[in-house]
Amino acid sequence: MTRLHLATATTPGAIALLQLRGPDAVRVLAQLTGRSDWPDGRVRLCSFDGIDEGLAVVRQPEPHDGDAWAQLMPHGGPRVVQQLIDRLIGLGCTYDPAPDPRIVYPEAASAIEADMLDTVARAASPAAIDLLTEQPARWRASWPMPEADRQAQRTAIAERSRVLHRLIVPATVVVAGPANVGKSTLTNALMGRAVSLVADLPGTTRDWVGGLVELRAGDGPEVAVRWLDTPGLRDSDDAVEQRAIALARRVVAEADVLIAMRDDASDWPGAQALPRTPDLWVVNKCDDAAEATDEDARDAGLAPSMPLRISAAQQHGLGTLQQRVLARLGLDVLGDDLPWAFSPTLQAWAAGEHADIDAYLAEAARCE
Repeated sequence: MTRLHLATATTPGAIALLQLRGPDAVRVLAQLTGRSDWPDGRVRLCSFDGIDEGLAVVRQPEPHDGDAWAQLMPHGGPRVVQQLIDRLIGLGCTYDPAPDPRIVYPEAASAIEADMLDTVARAASPAAIDLLTEQPARWRASWPMPEADRQAQRTAIAERSRVLHRLIVPATVVVAGPANVGKSTLTNALMGRAVSLVADLPGTTRDWVGGLVELRAGDGPEVAVRWLDTPGLRDSDDAVEQRAIALARRVVAEADVLIAMRDDASDWPGAQALPRTPDLWVVNKCDDAAEATDEDARDAGLAPSMPLRISAAQQHGLGTLQQRVLARLGLDVLGDDLPWAFSPTLQAWAAGEHADIDAYLAEAARCE
């Protein structure tokens, strides 16, 4: 049996990595590419049965291992990847959507290192990369923990790890407020591209739009969040707009960070429009907006009486806004000394479940 798995994230990317492993890996690759000569370790540019063009390489089996490896590197668009997976299944491969990281990353020296590489591949935030690569060494240095401190450390690690998990699966940030206060302008400024319609007409945005935005606190690394721009929350007789507003209210209720926005010509959205209390309060279209100083940085934006003043059009005050959002998520400072329970084994231990963490970390120590 030749197994097939995707070694890169399922999200769109420039390059994807598909791996085949099994006694028929070379035969399958030959059928897919029309090339039968595959010297060990030689990377070749070839056509993948007309689906795409990319690189491929074969690693012949070691004496103790009867399975050959083949790696395909097509473009990372979801349609290309899915077409290739379907074609490879048709050639006899068995697709494994969640393979053991030790199989995906045979170069890893230990299980924790393979889990780290697997988590890096799934991470949405650039901030996760350096932090994850430190974890095998950080866990080895912290283990074994003294019995007297172990429960307190377990609780602290579990709490911090829940926060850091947002570097892998991004938190949701929702901007809500009346129509025409600049929510779309703010979204476009943070994304660096026009994803929201911008016009001086109420109801221009009929549905919530957005995408991944990388925020930064000061000189810190980028943290990805799902940034959503809701339609103007107001009464409307338009049936289509009513459905969009109802959907927006559900999104608002589930947001990790809710930003209420208005301008000087409008009021804050009322309790009827917002199903919960906002986390941040922002006034847009302020020509005199600037980044908050050290003295007022702790308070600006935390209450409707002390809103954060910004100008999305002029991109003034946006640095402070980004810091505010990351602080609400607990991701404005990442340089603490606690290990991160990022893998299933470590997460089980942190949750108080049975996990053979001694053997898990002992293997990593032996491989140093």
